[in-house]
Amino acid sequence: MSLARVVCVLASVAVLGAGCGKKKAASNAPAPEITGLAAVPATAEVVLGADIAKLAGSPVIDRVTEQLLLRNPPLSERWQHLKDACKIDLRKQVKHVMLAIGPSASAAGGQAPVGTGPVLMIVVGSIPEADLKDCVAKLVGTGGGSVTGKPLGGHTLYVAKDGNRTMYFAYGRPDTVVLGSSEAYVTEALGTGKKAPDNPELSKWLGLVNQGAALWAAGRADARIRDGLVHLTDGKLKQGPVAFTLTGDLANGANLDLGAVMPGAEDANSLESYVMGEIALLVAAAQWRSLGPVVGKISVANQNGVVHLRAPLTVEDLNLLLSALDGGKPPAQDSSPATPTPAPAAGN
Repeated sequence: MSLARVVCVLASVAVLGAGCGKKKAASNAPAPEITGLAAVPATAEVVLGADIAKLAGSPVIDRVTEQLLLRNPPLSERWQHLKDACKIDLRKQVKHVMLAIGPSASAAGGQAPVGTGPVLMIVVGSIPEADLKDCVAKLVGTGGGSVTGKPLGGHTLYVAKDGNRTMYFAYGRPDTVVLGSSEAYVTEALGTGKKAPDNPELSKWLGLVNQGAALWAAGRADARIRDGLVHLTDGKLKQGPVAFTLTGDLANGANLDLGAVMPGAEDANSLESYVMGEIALLVAAAQWRSLGPVVGKISVANQNGVVHLRAPLTVEDLNLLLSALDGGKPPAQDSSPATPTPAPAAGN
């Protein structure tokens, strides 16, 4: 099994909960140590948090996991191998998972795209260090790989190698493990330097999301997205969003809130107006698939320069959408009503 697949399995299982609204003020957010944010370097451009307890048992996550494993036999096999080889119950032993994307190295003569920098996965829970080391060793060992350790500032930095692939992981605290393919970025996460809450811009964006939600994310917008929106709106926007936020409640469907942090009030108003028009067209187009009422739940609102696109979808709504995407016929009750037969004219 390749090292990349090991990382894929661990990340997929953790974020998906092991297979199985209203915004809060920033002061009400969980402590950074609880979510793993305290280990994210201040240089991070994008962060994503997942509360595994809130994801576990979610109908949406259950269905996504089922379909993912059903349609991807190799991944299903790797997941089964993970369960057989390791003494780890990710559903019970993992509380939070944090993904962080660091800054990208600038390409010659241009700006590097956001999202292409080194990636960290930070897992908070109760996985013993020895168990995780043994688990990774067994997984990479099937492909001839190995796991070694070396001291690093009071920690042990483990190096898992499989062919030309390498993964680094270490425990910053007894309940927190940091994993990544960049030794420098893993080392930075383990160090005592500034972390994500110390970054003024990132901290501001983090204050816009509910960090107590099942899923949340915040990060800098890529220049291609900013410029692309200006082009897409035929110049109605002078500048695109500087950042994006996401909050997701998946307890009874998918209650999603995607926010675009705009550089000024004028652009925020323009984006709100443009998206409202697009939603109206989308609702009209969805009628032929009997999805008008579902798509009609999507709304847009400009709140203090942040344009929110909200989709409070129930499990039934998601089933309808998935059925349409799979090419299935809409349920009978959602079909258009029959055209009534005209009444006979008087005297006939």
